[in-house]
Amino acid sequence: MTDRLVLVTGAGGFVGGHVARHLASLGWRVRGFARRPVATLEGDPPIEWVIGDLLDPTARERALEGVGAVVHSAGWVSLGPDPEGRGHELNVVATERLLEGAIAAGVGCFVSTSSLYTMAVGTADRPADESTPWNLECVDSSYTRSKRAAESLVLAANGPRIRTVALCPGMVLGPRDPKPTSTTIIRTLARNPLVFLPPGGIPLTDARVLALAHERALTAGPGGERFAIVGPYVSYPMIAAIVKSLVGWPKVIVPLPDRIEPFLSWSVRYTGPYLRRTWPDVSRGVIAGSFLRLHVTGARADREFHLTHPPAPDTIASVLIRT
Repeated sequence: MTDRLVLVTGAGGFVGGHVARHLASLGWRVRGFARRPVATLEGDPPIEWVIGDLLDPTARERALEGVGAVVHSAGWVSLGPDPEGRGHELNVVATERLLEGAIAAGVGCFVSTSSLYTMAVGTADRPADESTPWNLECVDSSYTRSKRAAESLVLAANGPRIRTVALCPGMVLGPRDPKPTSTTIIRTLARNPLVFLPPGGIPLTDARVLALAHERALTAGPGGERFAIVGPYVSYPMIAAIVKSLVGWPKVIVPLPDRIEPFLSWSVRYTGPYLRRTWPDVSRGVIAGSFLRLHVTGARADREFHLTHPPAPDTIASVLIRT
């Protein structure tokens, strides 16, 4: 299939950039869709670029012309407030229109980057998998609702005309995060001598493994299904300890007790407008998520796509590489 043209949306971002460069390095003809011109580094493989907005039908049609497969990694990510409805607009409406355009254009495969928050939480002994009913009401937000709706649209479209797959990563870490996005926590820990951290945790997903999973989902695996793409589970204090072992900071790590969560959630209800002047994403959902032990297994995807995940320190160290 590498002789066919593949469109990667969000190719100017973190996950989409890794996917686009990975596919291009393997010989795929890649068309990257981004909202603004993308900086490239020496040695980057060739990518054809379309600059525009996914909600613009003209740009969308131009991006889909002649395409045989789509990787849809563009989207809005935040557990914080969404007063303008950006989650629905960018995650649901844009996905629906891109999917409709892809079907009309004769695209054969549509792989969507979803979220672990569309899945469920289990325990260390019995982690959740793709079949576990959703039980993440504690982090219900515009983001989680919009990603669940978008994922449902993608999977429901699977059929004779198009094969659709959704990939659900954990906390994605790796080099070359342009904003940065999910790597912010690592960089923040590496420059603070004292940190107070909630006891929750999440599986890590190495950005390079996630790119590989997207590539393999384009050519293998059943359609109409989702897959958790997750590596080792780590708590937030564990992440800080790993960062300390790598760079010497933070010097002091103070784990917060679970019993403080109700107080923090209560206080955010009243102090949120003031806190958001400094931390725009702060919300009760963010507080709840930081105390949540998000145990999920990716064993099914590992078998289906032949994935091997690096140890957590290796993935975390890759964030701190200067590129």
